[in-house]
This record gives sequence, C-alpha cells and structure tokens, in this order.
Amino acid sequence: MLRAAAAEVAAKQATTRLADAAQSLSGLFAINKPPGISCAGLLDYFKRNVGRSHDAIPFAEHFEREHQLRQSGKKIFRRRYALALRVGHGGTLDVEAAGVMVVGINRGCKQLGAYLSGSKTYLANARLGASTDTQDAEGLVVGTGDAAAVTAEAVEAVLPQFTGRISQQPPMFSAVRVDGKRLYEYARGGEPAPVPVRPRAVDVHSLRMTYFSNPALGQRSGQQVALPPRVADYFAEGRYRWNPDAPEMRVGHTMAPYAHDPRLPALQLFVRSGGGVYVRTLIHDLGALMGCGATMVSLVRLAQGPFRVGRDTIDAEDLPYIDRIISAMRHADSVIQQGGVPPTQS
Repeated sequence: MLRAAAAEVAAKQATTRLADAAQSLSGLFAINKPPGISCAGLLDYFKRNVGRSHDAIPFAEHFEREHQLRQSGKKIFRRRYALALRVGHGGTLDVEAAGVMVVGINRGCKQLGAYLSGSKTYLANARLGASTDTQDAEGLVVGTGDAAAVTAEAVEAVLPQFTGRISQQPPMFSAVRVDGKRLYEYARGGEPAPVPVRPRAVDVHSLRMTYFSNPALGQRSGQQVALPPRVADYFAEGRYRWNPDAPEMRVGHTMAPYAHDPRLPALQLFVRSGGGVYVRTLIHDLGALMGCGATMVSLVRLAQGPFRVGRDTIDAEDLPYIDRIISAMRHADSVIQQGGVPPTQS
C-alpha cells in the first residue's frame, strides 16, 4: 500500500516536472518532416510526447495511426492535450512532401509569420504525359497526353514563363480557407467552392531543370539529384512501387503506381520561391502549356529562410526529448544570427 502510494506520488512529481519543463520551452526550431504525414499530425505527435523521452509512443506507431485516420476519409478530431503548449509551424507541406518545417513553441509562434512569406527552396520530381485532380501522384488521373516528342530543349524554353511574379490558381486540394472550410474539404466531398477562388500573384525567384529524360527519344539531359535516403525509400515502396505488369495508365486510375513508370518522360526541378507558391500547380501548369500534362511525384523542401535540410533540422524521432528540442532551438538562434537578415529578405 505504502509502495503504491509512493509510486503514485513519484509519478505525479514526474508529470509536474515534465509540464514545467515543457511550458518553459519557447523559440523556434526546424524539423525534417518525413513524407506520409501531415504537418498537423507531426505537431500532434510532438505535443503528445514532448518530454516523455524513452516512454514516448514510437513515431512509427503514430505514423501508422495517422495513415489509418486519413485512409478512413473521416474528418480528424484530435484529443485535448495534457500540456497547454502553444505550437505552430511556418508553412504547410503536403502530406507526401518532405523537408524543412520551421516550428514555433510558445512565444516563438510570433516569429512564424516571416517564414510563411519568406523564401523557400524545393527539389521536385515530375512525370510528363498525365495530369491528376490533386496535381500530384496521390490523385486520380484526369487527363493524359502524348509526351513522346517532348524534348529537354522544349521544356527549357517555357521555364521563363514560370519565373518572376506569376499568377497561380490555388488547387482545389489545398488548405486555402473559403467560407470557413478548407478547399480540400469541398474537393473531397465532391462539392465546388461556394465562391470563385481567385488566382494569386506569387514570386518564383528561380526555376532550373536539373534532369530530364524521355525514353521515347532516347534523350537524357543533366544529372538527377538523389533524394534523401528516407524519402527515396518511402517512394520506392508500397503504392509507389513500379510494377512492370501494371495495365496501361488511364483516366480514373490513381497516379501513384505510375509515378516511377519508366515509359513516361521524367524531369526534376530546382525551385526557389517566395511564400504561397504551390510547386505541384507550377508543374501542372507547365504540363498544360506543353500540351501533354504533367504531375509532381515527389517534393522535398531543401530550405526555408536560413534553415537547410539535414544541416539545421532534427528528425521526428527526436521530438519526445526536451534536451534535443532545447539544442535545436539554440542552433536555430545561431542560424538566424549568422544569417544577418530576416527570412523574408533571404
């Protein structure tokens, strides 16, 4: 009886220490978001497990739970948190996207606005010959086109039209709010937006094609930049694994199984932009201009403001450890000071 009471007291004291330590966290840090989980799902893992260290729920378990929730098609309602911790991020990455995500804790949330509008750098892979309703490989094919004659020179010739200040229509599968709902909520319900969504002026500072291949022409140009191992592994397995015996891609098929179809022309783009740019829309519009359609099949945010993937980021598995969060925040402070300019000017 006494031992049980003592254990209960010790547990309460440990919880109090955890709460005090977590509440004292305040600042910014950068995380390397893995593909396959939403930004909200990643922050949910952080808020539920910060300070739990080795007692935390394994990230792989949380990842699988998030996947099942998304597959259910139901709206995700998240449980209340034991800790009153204010947490936010400086710019959404799609579920299947990976890379730098700047996170703010408590007073650090006030600094996130600069990262929403600030500079970002991306590495995107795409396939020509198909377009989807989501403009990425998660969606259904809504159009196909003959890309057999498309050359690297033809793609290079149109890239300047997508550089500088351009007009971009936000995709229906996006987090833009219209009348209190996200656009993707209307899209998933098969409903049109209640009011027209106007195109937006966005800035693409530079757009460079690092690689192009078209097997029909036997053409290959440039050097393909390898994806980070964790990202490459994700897109090589499961629904993205290429099956040589797969039927010919048609309208209505999910694009994911054809993301690595070696018969489709492939291109890789290096994009540096301001805030609000949808890289998948940029690729979709490029494909429309080429007359054959194009779909983004992977996206990595290499940099956000002064933060670089790998050099300045921690992994999802680090989130339960307060000492690692504190170290990441100190590193972030150092990166910002060394940058010398606000992220909106980088």
